[in-house]
Amino acid sequence: MPARAKELIPNLMAVTGARPRVPTKAELDRIRYTPITAGFAPIAELSRQIANRRGLAADIDASGETRGVLLDVAELWEMYVLSVLRRAAGPLTVTHGTREKAATRKMLLSDVTGQGLGTLIPDAILHAGGQVHGVVDAKYKSLHPSASAPNGPQREDLYQMAAYLGRFVSAASRLSWGVLAYPVDPARPSSPQAEHLSPWSLDGGRKVVFTSLPHVASDAINKLRALVAPMVSDESDSRA
Repeated sequence: MPARAKELIPNLMAVTGARPRVPTKAELDRIRYTPITAGFAPIAELSRQIANRRGLAADIDASGETRGVLLDVAELWEMYVLSVLRRAAGPLTVTHGTREKAATRKMLLSDVTGQGLGTLIPDAILHAGGQVHGVVDAKYKSLHPSASAPNGPQREDLYQMAAYLGRFVSAASRLSWGVLAYPVDPARPSSPQAEHLSPWSLDGGRKVVFTSLPHVASDAINKLRALVAPMVSDESDSRA
């Protein structure tokens, strides 16, 4: 570790304590830098904003030039998928898993105490009448095969969706769907193999669909509406 960074750590610990939390801007402003460590002040503020998942606000100098902006593109993609999904899913209700705590589940439950272990937080849950019909997760990555994922989807994404379906969907459900939503790659307009061969079946009537969504909202809504149609049909059948 550079000597200057070592000199800065005691100052930061004096502000945050032995069990650090993200300090406020006012707390950072109270740090007394030496001439040697003064250059770390902008880095401390940048780290605070990143830790708060707020990105770096546009920093405009006297000439009117912006020095930099940080964006979480994966989170933007999640928000986009959620937006178009809500317009495509009717009559099913869409719950945002990452923003609504009631939509989370624990992967494991202790037989001794009932304590949960491993929180599962899908991006969206499709449900009606208290029954979950589908789970949707947005993935800001390519669905096309690559050296690390020769079949297209990455292994951890498959495990994640299988865990979602196993925990969120009742064993008594006749059919349930998992949807993994990826962005269309303009450089590779052909349909990825995993999408072309969808749906894929798990046991117990659970199915997984891979889809690459267009960046034009109206086109994405139409594509999702076609994917949600079997879930809506299943809801109608259960009512009958």
